[in-house]
Amino acid sequence: MNTSLDCIPCFVKQSLNAARMMTGDAGFQERIVRQVLRRAARLNLAQPPPVAARWIHRQVRRSAGRADPYLEVKRESNRLARALLPAWRKRVGASANPRLAAVKLAIAANLIDYGAKGDLKAEDIPAALEDSYAAPLEGNVEEFFEAAARARDLLFLADNAGELVFDRLLLELLPREKTTVVVKGGPAINDALAADARAAGLTRWIEVVDNGSDATGTLLESCSAAFRRRFARADLILAKGQANFESLDGCNKDIFFLLKVKCPVVARHLGRPVGSLVLQRNVPTVKGARRPRTAREGCGEGPNRKTRQRERNRS
Repeated sequence: MNTSLDCIPCFVKQSLNAARMMTGDAGFQERIVRQVLRRAARLNLAQPPPVAARWIHRQVRRSAGRADPYLEVKRESNRLARALLPAWRKRVGASANPRLAAVKLAIAANLIDYGAKGDLKAEDIPAALEDSYAAPLEGNVEEFFEAAARARDLLFLADNAGELVFDRLLLELLPREKTTVVVKGGPAINDALAADARAAGLTRWIEVVDNGSDATGTLLESCSAAFRRRFARADLILAKGQANFESLDGCNKDIFFLLKVKCPVVARHLGRPVGSLVLQRNVPTVKGARRPRTAREGCGEGPNRKTRQRERNRS
């Protein structure tokens, strides 16, 4: 999915929210926003939005000298989610369709996103989760579970800390012995890292790996070689959140996207209203084609190597 002109105000807002989270120094906040505005003037719109978001948050971290500005936010999200989980476990288990309820909860919890909603407060999450869960689900849950049962090698691309705690109820319904949970390799807003998977209690009973990247979504060219091989080998991908959709939409892989629609750009692209809970399948673009030999083959990377090098040189 390419970056839209409508993404640019969002990038500026993200940079300001991140700067304000780190300091009340108005001068620092202004410097960050001006850097982002200069970058926006030469933004390559052929790239997916997470490419620009990665640059912004790297720049904020570098300028502030802080490795993980969202560390405390993630810890608080994990604590809150763990406290809420027992009641939600009972609710999902007692529902008329536990599979549907687990999918809805996993997607509803995608609201714990400090990139799309930088002013989110921990005390607002319980009520916001209820509102989010009340929305109808757009997608075929039975097809989802049938595909998971048939898969030989399944990757679950996690999104945010806190959200990952609620994902556990869905993961418990999947074939655990052939499922691997993937977290980020470095700080990317409030995306889940290995420490968050441990806090969610996942590492004791399911395989968890990191992708070697500090980008939101899954930018394959920024991931480790080991993860790219792992991605290429998987025959089914379950991808949480908007950024994974933005970076993997159209990839020549069998992917189920599980996301809450949070912005008009993605809403237009999907043909769904903002606030929707979406379970959407991306099937390989060439039916019957052989499986890609590498993660990159068949998955759009945006600009070619020379263009990417020019982008790096201008950074």
